[in-house]
Amino acid sequence: MRLREASISDISIMAVHHRKMFMEIWEKKGDYLDPKRSNEIERAYIAKLEIEMKNGNCIAWVIEDKESVVASGAVTFISLVPNPSDLSSKVAYLHSMYTEKSYRNKKCAQQIIQKAIGLCASQGVKRIMLNASDAGQPVYQKIGFRSAPDTMRLFIAQV
Repeated sequence: MRLREASISDISIMAVHHRKMFMEIWEKKGDYLDPKRSNEIERAYIAKLEIEMKNGNCIAWVIEDKESVVASGAVTFISLVPNPSDLSSKVAYLHSMYTEKSYRNKKCAQQIIQKAIGLCASQGVKRIMLNASDAGQPVYQKIGFRSAPDTMRLFIAQV
């Protein structure tokens, strides 16, 4: 297997992985993601990557086995406020980590995460944030990520 930086030509498979990630998360919670909505998620992710990979705001990686992409993940740089631990406003958001089921437990996600951490360190980024599924939490914790109990979020309902 080979880890490499993703290119524009990888966007479609990364979007499929993004969709599969959400479908699995919802399924494990006993919920159901409507096929129409899952297709919309895939298209929206394609649109995001097409813009942000081209402008360098999003860097992604894939792992290939022969000719097939079996895992992918990305980091998007965002601007937040400086805090006592980090005077910079540049923060990385790690997202869309997905490994095909037959390749799980082969350290694919760890390889991508380590690559993302290395990139962030080389750019002076001190904070990496993510949203972790229940299945993903142990992977992130082994690398050193910790939960942040002081974080909250609000989804504003569409009227």
